[in-house]
Amino acid sequence: MTTDGPAQHSPSSDSRRPPPVSDSRRPPPRPRIHVDPLHDPVPDSPPRAVGTAVAAVALGVVAVLAAAVAVAVDLTTVRERLRAVVLADAPDTSVTDAADTVTVTLTVAGAVAAVVVLLGLLGALQLRGRRSSARSVLVTTAVLAAAGSAAFVIATDDAVARPWVYVPAGGAALLVIGAALAFTPAVGRWLRAAEHRRTS
Repeated sequence: MTTDGPAQHSPSSDSRRPPPVSDSRRPPPRPRIHVDPLHDPVPDSPPRAVGTAVAAVALGVVAVLAAAVAVAVDLTTVRERLRAVVLADAPDTSVTDAADTVTVTLTVAGAVAAVVVLLGLLGALQLRGRRSSARSVLVTTAVLAAAGSAAFVIATDDAVARPWVYVPAGGAALLVIGAALAFTPAVGRWLRAAEHRRTS
């Protein structure tokens, strides 16, 4: 006669499960995390002010060139009128000194016009190329053009035919507008984004 020992029971699947967690002990659900960028991305396409600034600078350069060409075409007459103006303002001046004064005046005016043209073209190209240095170049061009055009009007008002004597002043105004547009907030963000990408 055999005696049955204590019954051997294998643990059931229910006994291996952890006790249910009450709602009071259950951790709260994690909130969804969404990180917004600190700044909106700057598009690569240039702002509208860039095109307007480049157009204003280009027109200003054309105006300065047109005035220079007008003076060059009528250079003999302009020199004679300027010499007469110098002799009328200073009767004690010799004819030779008056001629030298006219030569210096026209040479300086031509040099200023050439520098304005070159700097204006350089600034426009740099702005189109998304270079922050374009701002400094355009400001220098605008200041030089404004000062040069004022001196040109004062020195040649009675010698250069109208309206050519005032054309450089119009060109200087356009160059000032172009330089001012380069400092608008949209253009500044666009230029800074390009510089950051080049240096990063």
